[in-house]
Amino acid sequence: MSSRTAPAPHPAPHLRSAHLHPAPGERLHELLPQPAPRPGALHEAALAHGRTRRRVDERAAAAGGTSVGARLTRALGVVVALLLLVGVSGAGGLLVTGSSRARETQLRQLESANASLQLTLSDADSALRDRRDSGSAALPATYTTALDALPALRGHVETLLTDPLQRSLFTEQSRLIDAWVAANADTSGTEQTQAFARLRDANARLDVLVRDQRHDATSAEDWVRYGALAGTGLTLAAALAVVATTGRRTRRALVDPLRSLVDVLDAHGRGDRRAHADPTDGPSEVRSVALAVNDLARENQRLLDAAEQSARLHRLAGDIGREVRDQLVAQDALQVAVTRLGEELDVARVWVRMLTDAGLGPITREWAHPPLSPLTGGPGGPAGGAVHGGGWAVFEDSRSWLQELHTSGEVYAVPDTRTLQGRSATLDAFLHDCGARALLLVPIGVGDTPHGLLSVVCGAGIRDWSVPEVELARSVAVDLARALVLAGLYRAQERLLGELRDVENVKSDLLATVSHELRTPLTSISGYLELLRDGAVGEVSADVSSVLGIVERNTERLRSLIEDLLLLSRVESAPTAEVRGSTPVADLVAGVAAAVAAGATSGGTLRCTTPREELSGMRVNGDAGHLHRAVLAVVDNAVKFSPVGSLVRLRVEEHSGRVRIVVQDNGMGIPAGEVDAVFGRFARGSNAAVLAVPGTGLGLTIARDLVRLHGGSLALDSVQDQGTTAVLELPLIDPLEDLRIGGAR
Repeated sequence: MSSRTAPAPHPAPHLRSAHLHPAPGERLHELLPQPAPRPGALHEAALAHGRTRRRVDERAAAAGGTSVGARLTRALGVVVALLLLVGVSGAGGLLVTGSSRARETQLRQLESANASLQLTLSDADSALRDRRDSGSAALPATYTTALDALPALRGHVETLLTDPLQRSLFTEQSRLIDAWVAANADTSGTEQTQAFARLRDANARLDVLVRDQRHDATSAEDWVRYGALAGTGLTLAAALAVVATTGRRTRRALVDPLRSLVDVLDAHGRGDRRAHADPTDGPSEVRSVALAVNDLARENQRLLDAAEQSARLHRLAGDIGREVRDQLVAQDALQVAVTRLGEELDVARVWVRMLTDAGLGPITREWAHPPLSPLTGGPGGPAGGAVHGGGWAVFEDSRSWLQELHTSGEVYAVPDTRTLQGRSATLDAFLHDCGARALLLVPIGVGDTPHGLLSVVCGAGIRDWSVPEVELARSVAVDLARALVLAGLYRAQERLLGELRDVENVKSDLLATVSHELRTPLTSISGYLELLRDGAVGEVSADVSSVLGIVERNTERLRSLIEDLLLLSRVESAPTAEVRGSTPVADLVAGVAAAVAAGATSGGTLRCTTPREELSGMRVNGDAGHLHRAVLAVVDNAVKFSPVGSLVRLRVEEHSGRVRIVVQDNGMGIPAGEVDAVFGRFARGSNAAVLAVPGTGLGLTIARDLVRLHGGSLALDSVQDQGTTAVLELPLIDPLEDLRIGGAR
């Protein structure tokens, strides 16, 4: 949906209604060429400007708040630095502790290797002393084994040496070991004892050195471990203190303003649209949120107001549309539309012009706000003036202009008609005479065809037509177009129904007349045939008698057809006539069975499967002859369309105060889709027509109408080549009612 109006004002004096015709060459397409802002644009622009001003003021008040992000960034920087310090101190402690532990392990291994060396030397020395004491000349095996193990033990100790002092002591010990070994071979026992004592002292010095170094390494590891733990604990405590302080300050800065924001949001949730957040309280982020909440509240209020207005106008459009569509007279629909639209939009005037071959015609229906007078000849109104005969109507292209406006789906919404002044003398006179300050023009039409123009005029001040107002006018115009179409269709339908009733009456009269006129000659023919067959005019030969028999049968067939037509005409002319009398169901079934048995029709064999004693007491309200005719038509069809010798079953059922006469055959059936059609006059199944089965196609029609006349129904269920089941249902007479009727007779 869009709208049009002129782009710029051209001031000019108001012209009187004397200027009724446009100047040569003036066309509506040239006077109203430019697209206009969409309806409600001025109002929306004003609202947007107000919202922008309020937002600027609130932002100025909200400036200067400390950012929570800056606070958290500083606190996070301090915490990260402390955590890095914890990591560095922990890593250093782990490195120092690992180094000290490796040193201690090496010293333990050196101490153990030196002790093993000393133990081996002691075993060897003990073995030598034992040899001297025993006076044996041979070297003991223990001594020999010890000497063989000495190189490996000395090499193992040497591989574990890590500092010069250890090496100097081990070198001295190695020299003494060599001296001790040499003394064992060349010196006396006293010298050997002295050499081993010096050797043991050297080994003890190395062992003392290693033990002292191991103790120092263990002490250093303990100091480093405890120092690292203490440093880590202090650093973590400092980080926790920073985090706690920052959290406490941030909480004080955030909780109260956020609680206020929550209260505002809760108030909006409860429907209090007046609640607003304070954009000057709290850090900058909270102030920004407060600004957003205020903007959201204002926007929600605007949307709610617009939605309420749109919903109200939408409901109003539905109400007006229903009132308009309920009118079956076009003029009444037009009056309802202009009256309701003018009252609800609170405008000065609303009128409708219909489209003619020459263009827009005069005002068809109008509404004027009291105390304004109508424009079409009312008190003080300019009858025959620019509004009545001029305005859009006098422009030579008004028809094409309206067609283009309707096809494009647009309307003309003019907030201020001063923008149209000075363009045309006729247009100025039109605006002056109707007192239009704001104008809304909506085409009336459905599909591709316009029917007229709906004009809405506001006479007091600028009217910025809102989108819901324009949509209301468009909806009323569409409903009005539909109502006009429906009113035309209703008038055409009334004419058509009248013509159909006339045709039906002529047809019924024709059938009745033809039937009555045919009965007289048929009666005469039947009488003369009877005289001829009785020999009243002479003896009749066998050949002539057979010919007379054929004539007699065809005469009876034609008589039966005429009787059917007359009966059908009487039933259709009085479909609700009162039915008198009552008929026993047993007599009805017996009479039909006897008539079928006496007939010459070839086909199936009828059998009543319901015992007669079950039928006693059943009576139906109605004429026995008519009911006999209806049931006989159904049974006769079943027998006629069944194979010769096949069984046609007739049974009677009682159900909920009604009697059902069911006739079932195994004949040719009715083709699918033709079951309902066979109830029409002169209608027959297509398979019966192909096989040339004799019949007029009136039997089921008469049967159905007679049954309906007696308050019953007739239904068929058929499958081609399998058979047909006919159910004829009639209301039963209550036994007490039957006694009352019998007593009255």
